[in-house]
Parts: sequence; structure tokens; C-alpha cells
Amino acid sequence: MRKIKHIALLSATLGGFLDCAVAAEEKPWLIMADWQSRAADSISHSGGEVGTYGRSRTGLEAIWKRADAAVDLEWYRYQQKFTGLAANSDRRYGDTTDLILTGFRQWDHGERYAAQLIYAVEFAAESSLALSEGFRWGLGGAVRWRPDPELDLALGLVVQHRFEMAPLPVPYVKAIWRPDPSAEFELRVTGLQNGLFVRWFLTEDRASLFDFTMAYETLMFRLADGSYGGRAVAVGEVPVRIGLTQFFESSGTWFVRGSAEWVAFARHSFRHDGETMGAFQPGASWGLAFRVGARF
Repeated sequence: MRKIKHIALLSATLGGFLDCAVAAEEKPWLIMADWQSRAADSISHSGGEVGTYGRSRTGLEAIWKRADAAVDLEWYRYQQKFTGLAANSDRRYGDTTDLILTGFRQWDHGERYAAQLIYAVEFAAESSLALSEGFRWGLGGAVRWRPDPELDLALGLVVQHRFEMAPLPVPYVKAIWRPDPSAEFELRVTGLQNGLFVRWFLTEDRASLFDFTMAYETLMFRLADGSYGGRAVAVGEVPVRIGLTQFFESSGTWFVRGSAEWVAFARHSFRHDGETMGAFQPGASWGLAFRVGARF
């Protein structure tokens, strides 16, 4: 799946806010609108074709969460921007849509141990394709161990269906360390999102959050048939990201988040029946993102 996300099922930079102490009132819902833009850069490793590639993204996300369960619904529209000879080659693909429903259910066994069921269904494809053509799924489980308030560990296995490939079992690892109330360090290894996520709460009420991410992340979309039949594109990239999130009032309802990122490496691989049929790599690029949302 695009991202099988653990427990909070949020993007890593916002997960802490559903559990923060901004307000004593419980607020199980989180609604967000999202915008992101990546600068275009030159394409290489593409069989001699030259040009540039960049992209932008808009989206909406709605999350419902309680201590033992969560459901996360996301919709994103990606605009792919090709120029030069690459705009007319078989490496080019059109705008894409990603609609994904993820969730988990947790059963506690005492204060330290829990078992989790993790699931997801997704439509991710070029916007011209039917919903059924871009369907895939993920299903798995994990065991969670909380030896003390500072440490939270989870280990499991998730079976993920990927376009033009057989279902693949992927190890699932997540470790969170909270050395004090103002800081949180997370190590995540899920096969599709692997890296370090650091969060630093700047105020005692957790109304302000600074975050840092260094990760390997992937996207995957079903594409319209090419000269060799059905195909999909797998995008792997290494972003280094910093962000700042700010709540507007003491009730912890409305917030905004801005972030900047440098994508040190990215590769787009085109697959058919498990084989790579071509690829290209855009150069390192900068990106900006903005998000506004509310808890209620």
C-alpha cells in the first residue's frame, strides 16, 4: 500500500496532536486540507530522453481515532509535470488520484501489551482509469509493547498487494521514544515508509510543534496500458523534511502546518508482471507544503 500507517494512522508529523494535552476535552475527529508542490528538475537514466519532471498535490484527509481503534480516509490528486522530450515519451504519465482507507483495531492485554489488526484498501491510478482498475489492499497485524511511559514498541507483518506484482509480506517495525514531555523520536520500518521522525513540542501545552523527517518513502499508481500491456509506476524517494505546526487557540481546535523539504533522491520505475520495463530519475529538488485543519 502507499502507506500502511501504524496506530494513529496519521502522517508522521501530525500523529502526536491527537494525543496532545492542548485541551482536556476529547476530540476524536481530525479534518485536514493539504497542498504540496515540488520544483521541476532534469531527468536522467531514461534511455536518452531529456526534459524535466515536477509535481504538485492537493488533498483532503479525515481521521477518527480512539485509544483502541482508528479509521483514516485520504484523497489526493497529483499533477505530474513533464517538459522537453520526456513530455512525449513512454516515460510520461498523466495526473493521478489516490483514495485510501486505512484503519486499525487494538486489543489490550494489561497496561504493557496489545495486539493490533492493521488494514487498508486503496484506489491509486491515473485519473482516466476506472476505480476498479486501481484497487489494491493490505492486511496484517502487530504486537505492541509499552515497557514504560517513555518507550513504545511494535513488531508485526503486513501482506501488501502491489500493482503488477504478487502480494508481498512486509515486516512491520515501529519504535517511539519519549525522553521527556517535549520530545518524541520515532523509528519506522514498513517497507514503504522507512526512516526517522523527530517531533519537538515548543510549548508546555503542545500548541506548537517542530518536526524533522529523514525517510525513504514510496508511492505506486496503476497506469493506462502501454506498448507492453498493463503497467504501474513505483516512485521511491528520500525526502529530508522540516515543518512547523501551530494551533490557534487553547481549545486545540484549528491549526495550520507549513513544511519545506529537500528530495535528495527519487526514482520512477515502470513495472509489468513483476519486471521493470523502464525508469527515470529526476534530480534533487525542493518542495513546499501547507496544511490547515481542525480537531473536534
